[in-house]
Amino acid sequence: MKIFGARGLATKKDPQDQALLDFALRTIIVLLICIGVIVLWRLTEAIIAAFASVVVAVAWRGAARPITEHFKLPPGLSLLAVAIIIVSGVGLATILFGNHLLKQYDDLAQDIPAALSVIKESVEAHPWGRFLEHFVAGVDLSKATAPLAMQFASFIGSLGRVLALTAFIFLGAAYLAVDPDRYVEGLVALAPDRRKAELSRFLNKSATMLRRWLSIQLYVVVLNAGLVGVGLWFTGVDAPIALATISGALAFIPYFGSIVAIVIGALAALPQGLSAVLFAAGVIGAASFVEGYLITPYLQSEALVLPPVTLLFFMLALGTLFGVMGVVLAVPATVVLASAFDVLTENEKPQETSA
Repeated sequence: MKIFGARGLATKKDPQDQALLDFALRTIIVLLICIGVIVLWRLTEAIIAAFASVVVAVAWRGAARPITEHFKLPPGLSLLAVAIIIVSGVGLATILFGNHLLKQYDDLAQDIPAALSVIKESVEAHPWGRFLEHFVAGVDLSKATAPLAMQFASFIGSLGRVLALTAFIFLGAAYLAVDPDRYVEGLVALAPDRRKAELSRFLNKSATMLRRWLSIQLYVVVLNAGLVGVGLWFTGVDAPIALATISGALAFIPYFGSIVAIVIGALAALPQGLSAVLFAAGVIGAASFVEGYLITPYLQSEALVLPPVTLLFFMLALGTLFGVMGVVLAVPATVVLASAFDVLTENEKPQETSA
């Protein structure tokens, strides 16, 4: 009769029931993982916006640091001073050059579709073009020569969401920049005790490397825009200021940005003739070469040298997953991952020496 007692029931297990219980637990774990992946995928836009907020906050905090140290102001007032300086600078530039710049952008909006139309007609008129047309007969080339407003119709349709994301990014950056220690301490508190020190070092190292990289990129953007603007003005290419601002902004994206800037410059200059195309492509390419192979390596320290293959891989991967924002944030994401790798390798060194 003891076999039916409480102690007997507790010790006696059915192997089949145990197997079913293990299977059910594994199934639940797999389902939870799948649900987590789906939730993260649905929240990719929010995750990208949150990471962009971190990058902007680091840049904002880094720009305010010299003001804090020089004028002995509280960090909050220094951040406010940086915001006022940026807004005032943009407003002054808009007042002085806004109409002229808008006219040049309007000229680009007309010249680029016209250049695409000329290329299309030239390809169709050439015997090789007619030969290749048989292979691309199903491709509607008229879409490439449609008005520029039609090309960006989808962008205009989602402009409200873009503005909302932009507002979220800057609002989140403001909160992070004003009191970063609160959020850093909160993240460290969530980590296991044996990982708290590692996470703290990783966050500090990531902020330092991001701040250093962003300061270098600021020099790169300004230098590229200045060189391109002066070169295009000197060679007589139309819309030099607009092309300079586009080239400078695209210089923020390594490798691909320079290629896109050269293509845009060549297309914009095509209505002026072949010589203008060569001048535009040559000036933008030369500025990118000087910036990429002479200035940037001089500014970078050894801690910021990132392997080109790694950068290209992450730009392709994040661009495929997240679109334009993924390409723009690929390099800062690589910097953060490099910081994580450095922290992990630092932790492995004592173990290797002790072994």
